[in-house]
Order: sequence, then structure tokens, then C-alpha cells
Amino acid sequence: MAVVDIKQDKNKAAGRERFERDFYEPVYTIGVAAAKLGVSVHALRLYEAEGLLIPFKTETGRRLYSDLELEKTRCIKKMIQEEGLNFEGIRRILAFVPCWKLRKCGSRNGSECPAYNVRTRPCWASNEKCLHPYPSCRDCPVYRGIVSCEDVHDLVYSSCSKK
Repeated sequence: MAVVDIKQDKNKAAGRERFERDFYEPVYTIGVAAAKLGVSVHALRLYEAEGLLIPFKTETGRRLYSDLELEKTRCIKKMIQEEGLNFEGIRRILAFVPCWKLRKCGSRNGSECPAYNVRTRPCWASNEKCLHPYPSCRDCPVYRGIVSCEDVHDLVYSSCSKK
């Protein structure tokens, strides 16, 4: 048995087993998420209403946030506070993310997808739904693939530089 295994066994025996949580698992209530992020509950609801976040909703309508939404919120805060963008600017930048690359749908540029042709908001906030059905937009590789501001920059820049 390796040393690492012994430590893991001791931690389990002492009740200190470390659980790895899925990055996409919604576990934080809106109040806890707001406190962790240093924003108001109202701000999180506003980001959702503006089409920037999609929190999980329970059957009773309670919002739950995953680590993904927390990272996305940090990016939104950065775009607003450091870059001086408003919601419309953020939506338009997110609309330029090459969804066909993240979905690997086989399209050269995504032009066959109805959501691709909406240039004012990201596909998950569009009334036009994508060609690839997912249980919800939260499960789509496009929503899940944009985690940080660096992801947005890299995806948009790589899309523009290869034309």
C-alpha cells in the first residue's frame, strides 16, 4: 500500500474524507452564492434576467448555483467593474463565441443553426434554440464552456483570427 493510500484511509477513519464535487452541480443557494461573490442577491437575479446566467431551479422555483455560475459571475463583475461594459455589451461579446466549435456540430461556421444568427445575445439567451437538443441550456457545452473571462477572450479571438 502506498503512503498516499494510508493517508486517505486515516482521513476516512477520522471522518475527514474529502469529497470532490462536480463543478456543474448546483449546491449554493442564492444567498450563499451572493455572499461568496460579494454581490447582492438582487445582482444575481438581474444577471439571470439579463440572460447572462442560468441558475438551476428546483421544482419549487428555488435558485441553486454551481461553481460554474460563481466563476461566470466573477467574469461578469470584472467586465462591468474593470472593463466598463454594460449588460448589452457583455451579451454582444458572448454572442460572438463560436458555438459550433464548443458543440463540435460539424458545421464550418455554425450558420445552419438558428441561434447562431442572433448577434445580440448568447445562444442560451436567444429565443431561437440551437439544433442540438439538451435537457436544458445549462447542459449545453456552449454555456458550460465559457467559464472565465479568459475563456471568452480566447474563444472569440481564435474565431476572429482564423477568418
